[in-house]
Amino acid sequence: MTMMRAVFFLVISGVIMALGIVFVIVRVNEGLIDSSISARVSGARVGDGAATPEGLGRGQSPGQARGTATAVFRTATALAGERTPSVPPTPSGRDITQVPIGATTEIGGSRYTVHQVADPEPPGFFTTTAGNRRVALEITQEATGRDVTYSFAAFRLRDANGQEHTWAITNSAPKFESGTLKSGESKTGWISFQVPVGVGLDALLLTQPGRIESTAIVTLR
Repeated sequence: MTMMRAVFFLVISGVIMALGIVFVIVRVNEGLIDSSISARVSGARVGDGAATPEGLGRGQSPGQARGTATAVFRTATALAGERTPSVPPTPSGRDITQVPIGATTEIGGSRYTVHQVADPEPPGFFTTTAGNRRVALEITQEATGRDVTYSFAAFRLRDANGQEHTWAITNSAPKFESGTLKSGESKTGWISFQVPVGVGLDALLLTQPGRIESTAIVTLR
């Protein structure tokens, strides 16, 4: 009996779906649903060259109506594919203070020092994306009073245009890597970033879990 009921509900569901499709097709042919989407520009654009919808006439042919579903899918895909900066700028509360190379900054139980900057970083095993250069910084983190974690992923390099860049695999040794430092221990290593060719550098930033603000470890402008 259970199997028979399942088959019965499956048949009813199929009938309802078929009726729904027929209803949509009828509505399109009556002009109650705009089937002209397939004739529009699907790319999202803003500014002076913004796309203007065209083909808003009613009474489209059944052939045009069948393209509606495909056009909607393509439009959604185009919008989803719109690129935004991979790392949006983060508020920084200490950027006004100049932090020169070699100076020490204490944050969250750690003492940070940037010793040198290689701009560009000498070429190595890992290649650089076309149009970019690789910048490497040698940094030391020292635990000053408690156990702390360290990670190359906690740093961002902000360029002169305000764009922030996340880490790239460094060609320099030793690498900064990730781990835990006990009080009094320190870690020194290199971290690298890819920055557009011809764009100046502004600051190396530290991001901390649970905090909105980032802090400048060293200013490079």
